[in-house]
Amino acid sequence: MNYDFGQNWERFSAALSRQDYLAARDSLRNLAGDLRGKTFLDIGCGSGIFAVAASSLGASEVVGIDRDPKCVQVSLDNLPKISAWDGSAGAQNIKFLQKSILADVGDLGTFDVVYGWGVLHHTGRMYDSFHKAASLVKKNGLLIISVYNRHFTSGFWLNVKRLYNTGPKILKITLFYCVYILKFLGVAITQGKNPLGKDRGMKFYYDVRDWVGGYPYEYASVDEVVQYFKNKDFETIKINKTAGFTGCNEFVFRRRT
Repeated sequence: MNYDFGQNWERFSAALSRQDYLAARDSLRNLAGDLRGKTFLDIGCGSGIFAVAASSLGASEVVGIDRDPKCVQVSLDNLPKISAWDGSAGAQNIKFLQKSILADVGDLGTFDVVYGWGVLHHTGRMYDSFHKAASLVKKNGLLIISVYNRHFTSGFWLNVKRLYNTGPKILKITLFYCVYILKFLGVAITQGKNPLGKDRGMKFYYDVRDWVGGYPYEYASVDEVVQYFKNKDFETIKINKTAGFTGCNEFVFRRRT
């Protein structure tokens, strides 16, 4: 009953614009800082835009992994398109691999920056994926992740996602548009901004489709995530809390040892 993330990334990529890519690159720069000469791992690369952005920002070696072969192919297809928009992105230092973060990842080596935005809570074994991601970070390296926030509505959304993935097509369509309207109004009213103007180069339509269908689905509070990585000897560098209830909290951690 797992959601087909690859299909959504494929559709997103068909509508990808240069402005979307540049917004994604800016968001990566704001979180990761200077990437010149650094190695970069993108966990759950999806469309590949952040892996390409890392190369553009100066990363010397970029690896994108995804368990879905469709995502790997979409990322490979996006590489020449984005490279035509951004001459700073070097295809020669980027590779995309079909690999799950929950698999044996020891052959990947370690990286200066490990990036897993909106991915680890969809593995079905979130804390195992935390452990694997942490093991891939070099000493003094950065781990950048985002995790769905724990909220009293989290259980409700878990049931919505299960229903979406097990229900007939008409139910999927109904749930999608109900959630689309709900989230559109929620963002407009609570945040006072146009929901269609998404951050990180995302598009509202595909973002909502991932939200309503994205399963497996787990979540954690800010304190739970910070404490977990503190116990792994990571210091917290930055936290960007979600503006909503069950959206993603962003974390930047540095490995001490």
